[in-house]
Amino acid sequence: MRRTIAACLVLSPALLCQEPEKVVSGQLGFDVTSQYFFRGLLQENQGIIFQPRVELGYGLYDAEGDDGTLRSLDLRFGLWNSLHDGPTGGAGGIWYESDFYVEVAGKIGERFGASAGYWVYSTPNGTASFSKGAAPVEELVFRVDYDDRGMWFDSIESGLRPWAVLAIEVDGQRDVPSGGHVGTYLELGVEPSFVIGKLGDGDLTLSFPSKIGLSLGDYYERPQANGGNDDFFGYLDVGAEVYAPLTFLPARMGPWDGYAALHLLLLGDNNEARNGGDVSEFVFSFGMSTTF
Repeated sequence: MRRTIAACLVLSPALLCQEPEKVVSGQLGFDVTSQYFFRGLLQENQGIIFQPRVELGYGLYDAEGDDGTLRSLDLRFGLWNSLHDGPTGGAGGIWYESDFYVEVAGKIGERFGASAGYWVYSTPNGTASFSKGAAPVEELVFRVDYDDRGMWFDSIESGLRPWAVLAIEVDGQRDVPSGGHVGTYLELGVEPSFVIGKLGDGDLTLSFPSKIGLSLGDYYERPQANGGNDDFFGYLDVGAEVYAPLTFLPARMGPWDGYAALHLLLLGDNNEARNGGDVSEFVFSFGMSTTF
């Protein structure tokens, strides 16, 4: 450490040994949920469902300014998993699903964010409902976010934070068994939030995420034996989530946050049929995450 400081003072005294900008960042966390629905498609509703995840990001570009130009650009790699001890975590092991993705994400001006990525959904134990002979599903996924803070009433300081996701299946289908066509999915959502208290030096936050999932073509198909028709409306998800900093953890572990959430799902006709005829479901989840 002393040698580094001395070298800095000799080589660039005018900079006063400024700390180099962080180029690599990451996220690490897990969720535990009572039921696992993927975009309204039932995956598992029994036993323990544990979903760890990790993401690494590399900064490609960063610029200051508040105009409409590109302000930042990141390359991200992520791995998301779902481990089950219920029926879908049977003889093949508990590792039901493993998803890998790579994406490029940028920020344009002060308010817009956008990303484009390639996702591969696989099933290590071969039991996933979307799998045909353990073959993965591959998608192109595009997302746009808008930061509308300060544009609404004072009571909604966070803004509605709307987003849109477009996912295009390029190989395989998540709605297996179905009509057997690759599909296109559209998601629209908002997530207003409110600070409801303090916990140590951090905020206790209550948010109300809501989203709707739609088929733009062959995404929510009914099995061929039942007609094979496509359902435009897939599901509506309305939730309430509480986030809090985990201040009791040692500082050397980094800044961890915890959350607890309750969501109500209302399913379209074809997803209702996949869910045994139940049109609505409550899903409870909790988890932890950190950034570095």
